[in-house]
Amino acid sequence: MRPVTTQTVAIALIALCLGLTPRSGGAVVILDSTWQAQGGSDASPAAGFTAHVALAMEPQFAAIFGLHDGTSYGGSATWIGNDSDHGYLLTAAHNFGADADPAAWLYWSREGTAYEGIAVHIHPGYDPEDDSTSGYDMAIVILDAPVTDAGRQPRLYAGRDELGRVVTITGYGSRGTGSSGEADDYYDFEGETPAAARNIVDEVDGENGSNSLIIDFDSEAGDASVLGDANPLDDMEGILGSGDSGGASWIETRQGWAIVATNTWGDDSVYGSISGLSRISTQLDWIASIYPGIRTAE
Repeated sequence: MRPVTTQTVAIALIALCLGLTPRSGGAVVILDSTWQAQGGSDASPAAGFTAHVALAMEPQFAAIFGLHDGTSYGGSATWIGNDSDHGYLLTAAHNFGADADPAAWLYWSREGTAYEGIAVHIHPGYDPEDDSTSGYDMAIVILDAPVTDAGRQPRLYAGRDELGRVVTITGYGSRGTGSSGEADDYYDFEGETPAAARNIVDEVDGENGSNSLIIDFDSEAGDASVLGDANPLDDMEGILGSGDSGGASWIETRQGWAIVATNTWGDDSVYGSISGLSRISTQLDWIASIYPGIRTAE
């Protein structure tokens, strides 16, 4: 299938990414105070995510993709480059289940072009039956055509100093606030946009997961911290929820923005939750073995 340029399917949210794993990562859950400041209310709950949608729509994040099953978005991915005939997406392995079937999804660019997958490569270190391998929960999808509407090819982070860095988490999926958690009411079902939030990497390759970056969700009151500083990074602090595993987490480097991890799992969707991100910097050789044209940054 060649690209289709009009997205006509309606978005419906699913609570877990196709139910393929009990530890699926998702879209942003944000601070109550930011939600209210952006216009969120009982009468208009979706309005509170305006700033987070705007962040995801900034040009440096143009490579965001959504995984759609014909009814709803159930995962996310990020374009990492093209060869002469195909585009390549980085995503989460658990989006594909045991069959690893790339045809399980249509792959929609942020700008509204649909692609089909012709192959998927699962990271050899990932075992869906073993949570200790969640840091290797990565996959690369080969598309049926080059991607033409996702901006400049993004860089992949090649450094080793992720600890303490600010990350921007991006993707499609359900939304919520720190006090209430996720709910369909927070999502504008007539919109077709991703959302984003920021956080701090509090742990790297530690007790919460080998080859993982860990973030936690601090509350405005400073009483919910699990790791690191007790206070939110800023008013855009957020955590992963459910519905868009495989989306990218980004950091800003001297060479520009770079993908530092893929969104993998979350233990909850409220204040005090932690989420795990699969670390990219240690896996560049594997990525390059499938797509040699990667760009990197340190």
